Formats: sequence, structure tokens, C-alpha cells
Amino acid sequence: MVKKTTNKTINKTINKTTNKKVNKSLNKNPTNLTGVPATLLISLRARCLESLDPKGIIKDERSVEIARSLGCDISPGSESFFTQVGTAQRTIVFNDYTNDFLSRYPDATVVNLACGLDTRFVRLDNGKLRWFDLDFPNVIEIRRRFFKENKRYRFIEKSVLDFTWLDDIPKNRPVFISAEGLFCYFTEEQVKELLTCVAEAFENVEFAIEAVSPFMVKNTDKHPSMKDQDAKFTWGVKSGREIEKWNTGFQFVNERYFMLECKKRALSIRIMCLFPFFGKSMKIFLLRK
Repeated sequence: MVKKTTNKTINKTINKTTNKKVNKSLNKNPTNLTGVPATLLISLRARCLESLDPKGIIKDERSVEIARSLGCDISPGSESFFTQVGTAQRTIVFNDYTNDFLSRYPDATVVNLACGLDTRFVRLDNGKLRWFDLDFPNVIEIRRRFFKENKRYRFIEKSVLDFTWLDDIPKNRPVFISAEGLFCYFTEEQVKELLTCVAEAFENVEFAIEAVSPFMVKNTDKHPSMKDQDAKFTWGVKSGREIEKWNTGFQFVNERYFMLECKKRALSIRIMCLFPFFGKSMKIFLLRK
């Protein structure tokens, strides 16, 4: 028996095909970045998804505007749910560390290393601070489409490992530096050298650093958001306390395992956090000179 094809069936097929083409187009890298810089889209997409979720723990409307302007796919499921929530909680922790420093030094200088398309300055500006967003020239080129510099807000178009950026930062104010989603792509020697150079450059400085665990480094290819990336994790520590042994000039202050902090967000996260390899896989620790 031949099945009759109706207009409704034809339209349904056309719509499915069209939606697949649209999603395929949106899934492409709209920035044409490669390597580590391309991972900025993971963070951007994750912040957007959590912001658009009614149960979301952050609301970052600026990131949503940027993603839509770029044509970045931020449809539900376009990023791992664990990455979505983890990135959101990571954002909260970096906000907390930055705000704590600014509560003590309102006119401080803040340096955001490997800023990508982060929106932290817009959210935390107190009208007194100086803020420097640093990243590769091709990333800053994209960033200029969405943010404008002024007397207190500047871009630095350099690699973090080009230590001449230290000369661009005023030395007459306390300095807070953040490294979010960055050091996991460095070698241990590169991290040591950077910390040593920063400690030598500034008298009053604090450094908030995100780090993954050694387990995560060994299993980069199994990470749902990293398995298709060219960039791979190369450095990790079980605890930021390990840094004190390096004698870089920094002292360990404290650390926060941010996946453990968002257990209330969903049952799946509570279950996964029962396993240390997940709950303590990522942390943010604070160093102080």
C-alpha cells in the first residue's frame, strides 16, 4: 500500500531540513578563531544559556546580545549543561574575588588576562577603578565591536606570555589580576615564570586563578566542551596550595571548588559532585603578595 504524501507532511519535512541547516550554520565558529582563542565561544555560549534559563544563577544580558550579534548558536543544548552551570558559577566566584578587592581598594587597577568576550568590567565598574582587558590582537579586534575604551578602561593587544604587558600597567595603585580559563593551556614552567614576573612588577597585588585538576588534564578528550577543540589542557593542580612551594613571591590565601558550590542548581550536578574527580575537578584560588 502506497502511503499518501500530504502537504502537511511535506511542510514538516521542509521545516526540519531548514532548521537543521540553520543550526548547522549557527554551530560554525562565527569568529574564525582557532586554538585557545576559539575557546572563548565556550564561555560566551555557557553564560548565555544560563542567563536565558529561568533557573539560571546569573543574568548576563550583554553576553546574550554579543552572541546573537555574532550569530553564535545559543539554542538550548548547544553547550554541555555542566559547562553551562560551571561557567556561570565560575563567573560568580571571580566576581566575588574582584569585588572583595575593590571593597578594600576602590580605585585599584584590575587586569583581566585572556579576557575573550567577557563582560565583567560592565558589571563591576564602580566609577573609580582602572581596568585592562588583555588578549591576542585578533580577539581584541572582535572585542572592539562591542566595547569602547575610555580613560579608565583600556585594551592590551598582547599574549599573556609577552611580559611587556606588565609595563602597560600603572604601578601607583593596588593591582588585582584574574586568569579565567587560561592557565589550563599553559605549562607549569610558563605559570611559574608569569607568577614570578608579576610578583616582581607590583608591590600590592592579588591574583585569582582558575585551575583544573591533573585528572582533567589527562581526560581533556572526554570533556564534553573540549573534545572537539584544537586546544587541549596541559596543566593542572589538585590545590592552589601547591603554588606556595614554587617560591614565586605569592602566598596562597584560599580557594573555592566552584562545581561544589552549585549543587543546588540541579540533581544531576548533586549526583556528579558525589565523585571527587568531578566535584573537585575545577577550582579558583587566590594568591597574594
